[in-house]
Amino acid sequence: MQRKKIAVIGIGSFGKLFVRYLFEDGHEVIAIDKDITVIDSIKDYVTVAVALDATDEHALRSQGIGDVDYAVIALADDFETSIICADSLKKSGVKNIFARYQTELQKKVLELLGIQDLFNPEEKAAKSMAETLSFVGMRSSFLLSDEYSVVEVSVPKRYINLTIAEADLRHKYNINIITIKRPSVNKDAKRASDIKSEKILGIPQGNTVLREDDIVVLFGSQVDLSKFLET
Repeated sequence: MQRKKIAVIGIGSFGKLFVRYLFEDGHEVIAIDKDITVIDSIKDYVTVAVALDATDEHALRSQGIGDVDYAVIALADDFETSIICADSLKKSGVKNIFARYQTELQKKVLELLGIQDLFNPEEKAAKSMAETLSFVGMRSSFLLSDEYSVVEVSVPKRYINLTIAEADLRHKYNINIITIKRPSVNKDAKRASDIKSEKILGIPQGNTVLREDDIVVLFGSQVDLSKFLET
């Protein structure tokens, strides 16, 4: 993985988790928020934490904002600031800008500013949960885009004891099995909670047999995944 320099502007509940994940993954993370208390709470989990007004173009430039690989506007409740910040980032030469939106109107306004990479974490989380509750056997769902998802599903009964080649999901449904999570027992575990765990099988081969307790991780379009889950 190539280390990136990423600025995250707006450190709310989403922003705090986001910068920590980025930092743990080895990226150079600049966390920006106007609230010094928020900055103090996150400073040990990022590369640089700075309190400044995101509408101040000169303040942003002073942090070398034009040199970042990505800038993420994660503000949730101050759309006016998001707009001004987005404009300042473009003027500062930031090429890759991601911006958070909450309504379709906000999305359209950001698009008019030339911001194409837009996200709504609440919408994605709600849709993932709805999918999880809607389909029997669904364990979790992760939206990669408006069209594609990765889902974890208990092996349907009709595929138990079949090989992946025999199940032939790729040709029947146009979806791919990324990996398989298989329950395992660690008899040497010291704690009872550690006795049962899951083993990741890696990239499965065509002769891998699907077992009753397996969890298959699938990738495909949401349309194709829905067809598979509904049958």
